Amino acid sequence: MIRCTNCGVELEENANFCSLCGAPLLKMATDNLDIINSGKTLQDEKLSMDFQKLTGFQKRKIFWKISGIILISAIIITLLIDFIASQTITWSKYPATISSVLFINFTLNTYLHKKIILLLAISFLFTTVMFFLFDIYAGETGWELKLGVPVILALYITIYSLVFLIRDAKQKGLNIIAYSIIAAGLLCIYTEAIISIFLQSSLSFGWSLIVLVSVAFISALLFYIHYRLKKATDLKRFFHI
Repeated sequence: MIRCTNCGVELEENANFCSLCGAPLLKMATDNLDIINSGKTLQDEKLSMDFQKLTGFQKRKIFWKISGIILISAIIITLLIDFIASQTITWSKYPATISSVLFINFTLNTYLHKKIILLLAISFLFTTVMFFLFDIYAGETGWELKLGVPVILALYITIYSLVFLIRDAKQKGLNIIAYSIIAAGLLCIYTEAIISIFLQSSLSFGWSLIVLVSVAFISALLFYIHYRLKKATDLKRFFHI
């Protein structure tokens, strides 16, 4: 039994307020609050541990389900808003198409995660279809064959090459960042080449060369640090600290 500090009446051990005068029993209330917070912390830690125990496929499937709910909801909402406002489907075709292709890519990543060639091939196919649909929406101007598909093809080839380069790397560190930066620079070269041919009917380079030189310098620095770290046994001596 405990006593109320205000009126002195005896109360139950787990009472938070005095049943006679209504005064709060601060110590007990604080103790109960600590117990509640402790329980919440333990529950959060348990959920975190449970998530960590999931396999890679299970984690990807959870992400796929969440992203699916978000994307499908976005498609329905945008189509409804467009239809209510315009009494027809106009601008909402674009975000709906993009969201659909994104969901397809998330699905491919979930179920074909280890079959990278098949994954990229199917993903490229659906992305190409998306560009054809955009061209149909815009009135069939034909830009997707001359500009859209070549750029997407260059992007997928770059991603494909980068994935295999990273997989074959014996040691993964700063060299992965360097590979990615170089890939981005090369993609800029491809993109400017395709755009210049589309717009000017001739091959010319400008901004992409500046980007490539810049990323080459940064990548060289990253490679140097990476392979120095690979050989160095004392990081303090390497960084002079």
